[in-house]
Amino acid sequence: MPGAGECFKHFSFVMFEFILLSLAAFTFMFTGASLSWPSPAIPKFQNGDANLQITDEQTSWVVSLLSAGALLGCLVGQVSSERIGRKRTFLLSAVPGVVGATIILFTKSPLLMCGARFLMGITTGTVAVVTMVYITEIADKEIRGALGMTVQVMNNMGGLIIYGVGPFVSYAVLNSIIVIIPVMYLLFCLWIPESPYYFLKDGRVHLARKEFVFIKGRKDEKWIDEQLGIINVHVKENMENATTVKELFTNIKYRKCLYIVGGLKLLQYMTGILVIQSYLEEIFRQSSSISGPRASIIYGFVQLGAGIGATFLSRWCRRRFLLLLSCVGVSIAMTIVGIYFYLQDVVKLTPEVLASYSMLPLLGLMGFNVLYAFGVGNLPYVLQAELFPVNVKSVASSVATQLACVLSFLVTKFYLSFRNVFGNHSVFWSFACIGYLGVFFIYFYVPETGDKTLEEVQDNLKANTSEGQSLRDYKADDD
Repeated sequence: MPGAGECFKHFSFVMFEFILLSLAAFTFMFTGASLSWPSPAIPKFQNGDANLQITDEQTSWVVSLLSAGALLGCLVGQVSSERIGRKRTFLLSAVPGVVGATIILFTKSPLLMCGARFLMGITTGTVAVVTMVYITEIADKEIRGALGMTVQVMNNMGGLIIYGVGPFVSYAVLNSIIVIIPVMYLLFCLWIPESPYYFLKDGRVHLARKEFVFIKGRKDEKWIDEQLGIINVHVKENMENATTVKELFTNIKYRKCLYIVGGLKLLQYMTGILVIQSYLEEIFRQSSSISGPRASIIYGFVQLGAGIGATFLSRWCRRRFLLLLSCVGVSIAMTIVGIYFYLQDVVKLTPEVLASYSMLPLLGLMGFNVLYAFGVGNLPYVLQAELFPVNVKSVASSVATQLACVLSFLVTKFYLSFRNVFGNHSVFWSFACIGYLGVFFIYFYVPETGDKTLEEVQDNLKANTSEGQSLRDYKADDD
């Protein structure tokens, strides 16, 4: 049994690793701020504070083109993380974000704003691909889940800054905040090491060893050789297959992973998060007796607290349990919000009667906020980086994020049109239905990956795939 000194030393190593990877996760603060920016910006468009003329249709394009830009960013992240490394990709990703945010700061043209949001999307798409790949390659299994949650905490922190400050400052100050964030994460990423996996896949063992020693902070040569050897064997095995999109979709051993990650992405982006983040203040303004700016601040603080709580909860609870709990919770929350808007817009209760239900949207959205953070909002990022081996990890992460971008674009672009035709209650009940279906998907298809190394996760999936293929072959022989 290890003594107190050994335990303290191990804790110190883990904390150092956690701090390093938190610097990488800081990139998601820009994602959270960019996604939340429309919430305080749209009211400034409407009341003239932004000093520009913009229609609802143009507004929907400004909101949704962030996701279109992220689609291109996925390709940038995939290619650059393989060719120039994870660290340099982080540094490169800040450039379009800074340029796009600067354009929004100075322009009064809706067309230029669309282009600027597209550039900002390139940054969010790039970091979405490379961040989780980087974290899962470097983090020990004890903190991998917590670090996956930390990504969402940083995302939520970016949202909180925008929700908390945006409604009460000028349009120029709001946009200045968006410019500052990518500059900050560019400086932070100068301090992070390269992933040893990146060097090992190219056979540069000496450089991989140097980075591994720095990350782990240990001097035990025997332990270092043993751990690096295990990683190197798996990297060599995985790199025997081509790292292409064709390989990802045609090789049967990746098929189950694709189904799982694709289903989780549908749940993550089609249960309402982007509509809430982008149109939060406007949603609250449509709800009787609720102040949009103040409710947005409450939402931001609850979102941040939920993300932090989920980080600790992931250390004690199984991931499948958290996903199931989260999916049930967000579905019920969306149902509650839909009920309020049904009573307001369809039943048309009098203001006096409706006032007794005025807390339903706030409670529903806060409940969604907390329960989304516990699983659906965070764990798909972790799983998409855990399930795929290193030879297709960047490609798979890129494809998963591209799917997320398409879903994000569709939801944010057509929300206003769908709402105007069918009503807000139909929007939220649609999100709830997707969540209820997701409960069955998680229960029957999503595996448990907690307390396993990346190699163990992939070996288990490989074994399951082989068993399934053997069963199909056996049945075919009987026929």
